[in-house]
Amino acid sequence: MTPECVTSIREGLTRLKKTDYDLILSDLRLPDGSGIKILDWINENRKPIPFIIMTKYGDVPTAVDAVKKGAVEFIEKPVHDIPLVEAIQKALDGRSRNTGDSKIIKRVSRAYQELVERAERVANYDLSVMIRGESGAGKEHIAHILHDKSARRNKPFVKVDCATITKDLATSILFGHEKGAFTGAETNSTGLFHEAEGGTLYFDEIGNLPIEAQRVLLRVLQERQYIPLGGTKEVCCNVRIIAATNEEIEKAVDEGRFRFDLWQRVDEYTLEVPSLGDCPEDVLPLAAELLKRFNGEFHKNIEGFTDEAREKLQSHRWPGNVRELKNVIRCAVVETTGSMIDADSIILKAVPRKEKVFTLKDDAEEKRKIEQALVKAGNNLTKAAEILGVSRPTLYKKMEALGLK
Repeated sequence: MTPECVTSIREGLTRLKKTDYDLILSDLRLPDGSGIKILDWINENRKPIPFIIMTKYGDVPTAVDAVKKGAVEFIEKPVHDIPLVEAIQKALDGRSRNTGDSKIIKRVSRAYQELVERAERVANYDLSVMIRGESGAGKEHIAHILHDKSARRNKPFVKVDCATITKDLATSILFGHEKGAFTGAETNSTGLFHEAEGGTLYFDEIGNLPIEAQRVLLRVLQERQYIPLGGTKEVCCNVRIIAATNEEIEKAVDEGRFRFDLWQRVDEYTLEVPSLGDCPEDVLPLAAELLKRFNGEFHKNIEGFTDEAREKLQSHRWPGNVRELKNVIRCAVVETTGSMIDADSIILKAVPRKEKVFTLKDDAEEKRKIEQALVKAGNNLTKAAEILGVSRPTLYKKMEALGLK
């Protein structure tokens, strides 16, 4: 898309109402008000557009306010080329995380239904839950189930994008600050813990949280109270923590990137989202549901998929999970001019096939190798699956079939 330039909030909102943009780079001070008003409009209208704000009047309160509202970056002027390019790249790389994937899309596979049942069972127990799974698999959807099925359902569900929390802003973003706490703090500001009071605080990709932020988070989880930056009075909090990660937190702990004591606090109960590649029976129902969605969005009336297109969808490994499928169907709807989506409109990225660590000849051999892997992994299913070269849900299903506990 060709870049466009406007010089006022009014003109910017007029354009936004007519056109979808890949990214917005806004000054803070515009002739008719604060650029954050544009960010407010984006949030109110649920537009998944990355937003970067820049100003020569850089101050912590403005940065905190922008980040809490969803800005992916805050840049001080004069803006230099390298920081600007890095900010834009970060915004575009993260765009797929905010494209409405949290909307409920039904998955019919047994593995996913079992996951939902486990999430609903644990929802009413006030445990901190760690949701593991590959990028794009639907971890935020499971987090919403945990909240919606709990006694906290009528209280706020607040999402924290851990990649946007820097060590300098962590305390203010999480706990707020008092007027006069630092230069530019002209008013009191509430933090995310206050906004989520009584409800759920969802830490998206918690492995991205800086060590400094991990320290202050651990303290509030241990003591269930915090002190706003610049304040003297402790504030009690009642918030449930749900965290999500697409990486092995154990490895991050071993490498010193994640605190062991914080891991123990946020991982009192584990849920693992099966990948789409492990649930091939989900592909065609999801594709049909997405086709309906994009038919409405693009004002089309495509009836379905040809047999060749269905076979192509079913045989793909889907390393990008539901997010990848969503992007593929969106593009196919755009490409299709007739009444059916054909195989040529299904554009897939080639991915090298993952080689399995072991080949099985019979149930006895399979059972023996799984038992050996479990012993080596100390009965940790995630580590055992890694040793065997399969996913954790696949290992779970194999153990169930073989009668292994």
